[in-house]
Amino acid sequence: MKKILLLLALAGAAAPLPRLCAADTPFVRDLASPAPADSQGSNLAAAPDGTLHLTYTAPSPTAGERALFLATLAPGAAAWSAPRLVVSSPLLMENWADFASLCVGTDGALIAQWFLRIPGSTAMHGYNGWFARSTDGGASWTKPAALGEEFVALAPLSGGRTLAVWLARVGAAHAGHGGHGASGKRDPASPAAPAMKLLARLLAPDGSSLGDWTVDPDVCTCCQNTVAVLPGDRVFVSYRGHTPDEVRDNKYAVFNSAAGTWSQPATLRDDAWKIAACPVNGPAADARGSALAVAWFTAAEGQPRVFARYAAAGDKSLQPPLRLDLGRPLGRLETVVLDDHSALFLWLEIATAEKAAGLYARRLGPDGTLSAARLVADTVQARASGFPRAAQRPTGRVVVSFTQAGTPNQVRTLELDPAAFSLP
Repeated sequence: MKKILLLLALAGAAAPLPRLCAADTPFVRDLASPAPADSQGSNLAAAPDGTLHLTYTAPSPTAGERALFLATLAPGAAAWSAPRLVVSSPLLMENWADFASLCVGTDGALIAQWFLRIPGSTAMHGYNGWFARSTDGGASWTKPAALGEEFVALAPLSGGRTLAVWLARVGAAHAGHGGHGASGKRDPASPAAPAMKLLARLLAPDGSSLGDWTVDPDVCTCCQNTVAVLPGDRVFVSYRGHTPDEVRDNKYAVFNSAAGTWSQPATLRDDAWKIAACPVNGPAADARGSALAVAWFTAAEGQPRVFARYAAAGDKSLQPPLRLDLGRPLGRLETVVLDDHSALFLWLEIATAEKAAGLYARRLGPDGTLSAARLVADTVQARASGFPRAAQRPTGRVVVSFTQAGTPNQVRTLELDPAAFSLP
């Protein structure tokens, strides 16, 4: 982790970034958040009918517990619905990088996943995943069932099925891999044995398994996985890989649910980022029809950068990588493929003021042209600011959620106009 911080500090010597002021950002408006003070870990999911679903954790109605809540933004609505309780527990695990999520099944059901600490465990990885399903819009939920260990991602498929992918531990903890940014100690002359693997399960509507797979037996220890559903019930899955010599480049594989098979994992770009610690900075992908976009962070050669690749509708392969950042990126990415098949990317950049950062966005056209980057909101470099999440409304506008770090933290929601990111 010290190495990561040093790289970011060096990146801070770049030219100053533009600052946010109201007169400069008419394309952004505040959308009153349903989340109270002391909330964090937001996530967004769009339903087929255009309803947006926002999840976050906050104080529970039950004393001594924390809870996962759900609020919705219906098509045409000007405000979020009243929040509904998904789960409450004194063991609810809240982490700046590994947080709960939800997807809307093709049958209209909601599938929510979250994490609970293992009672008595003091280990950094001492928690496991759980999920439940709702067929009445979140008014009631099935009995929670175990699902995965860490960094679970959900993809809705036909017939109410759901593909879940997650990181799972390989035997005992391995020194040198750390967790959530911890560097650990390891003999640099010795190969680094796998500490985590990427697993997948295809869930039936009743939650039973229709198949289990090991997608990659050796992956980075604590970076998010990302999924994007493609036509034909195929799923693009991207994640940060790992090799015995500690190269942690971003990879992808495609799941074919009809055949129950996975493509051979491939790298998004051979960045050759060799680092003996997890950067806690996974890729972000999205798709609309067969248009696909994915972005990732690297600090190979001591230079933090954010890259993206895009596949236009009908294309069978991804276009060459394009650089997105402005010179001092923290990463923490989000990707939304818009209804015109352009892609909107969001990420954090270090700002000039001490500990400050900016949430930036830019748009990529199907022809490979990039808009200028624009500042969406001020934020901070602290882990507490988390990862932005975004989804498009039927109006074409994009809703963004993120944690406004403070005392206390609070989930904030914004709405922006992607048309303001004009393409050349």
